[in-house]
Amino acid sequence: MTETAVIEGRFRGPAGMGNGGYVAGVMAGLLGSQPVETTLRRGWPLDRPLAIRRHPDRIEATDAAGTVIAEAREVPFDLAPPPPPSRAEAAAATAWFLESPFSHSTGLCFACGSARPSGDGLRVFTGLVEGRPGLAAALWRPDPAHADAGGRVRPEFLWSALDCAGSFAFTLGQGPQSMLLGRMVGRLDGTVRAGEACIVIGWQIGREGRKLTAGTAIFGEDGGLRGITRSLWVTPLVAS
Repeated sequence: MTETAVIEGRFRGPAGMGNGGYVAGVMAGLLGSQPVETTLRRGWPLDRPLAIRRHPDRIEATDAAGTVIAEAREVPFDLAPPPPPSRAEAAAATAWFLESPFSHSTGLCFACGSARPSGDGLRVFTGLVEGRPGLAAALWRPDPAHADAGGRVRPEFLWSALDCAGSFAFTLGQGPQSMLLGRMVGRLDGTVRAGEACIVIGWQIGREGRKLTAGTAIFGEDGGLRGITRSLWVTPLVAS
């Protein structure tokens, strides 16, 4: 029997495709090891089963035509996050996000969409941190709807929460801009409880033309690191 995976429509990112962090979380779960590098070759179509193909060094998700949509593999990974802002600073950054154009163009992204009610979207709103250029942050309290029977946030939702902060690290102060997640490499370092006061951050690492590299991290209520990634984002070509 062919192994398949489906991204339901509620886990959308850009219109018509899965949230990149959620896709990375699904692929990490299927791979079963970490640190994991997930490469998004194309947008994962919603509500459509993709075949999962296992190779000695990686797994692939392919469409009906055999086109590779995403692949994941275990890789070495070493990245240190910057010091997180205080809880009050993170709360102020989230308020800034909600009061600005950064409330998202449609507000429907599973991770950062402000139009998604609690228990539906994750509502991770990373905004400007005063005095910390190139850093986005959010105060995030995960909803119980995203936790397992033991009250722990499911891993795929932690990966999702590690997504959009990286893009906002590059757009703060410039106005929202379009970009797509191309690759995410990282690991989860622990669990998060539903309702826990977490701080999510995204920070700039580097820029090369249309390619932007960002780090993201989640810190638990005790200040401990719960997950960290390095992500590659790509901005669209500008028509001449």
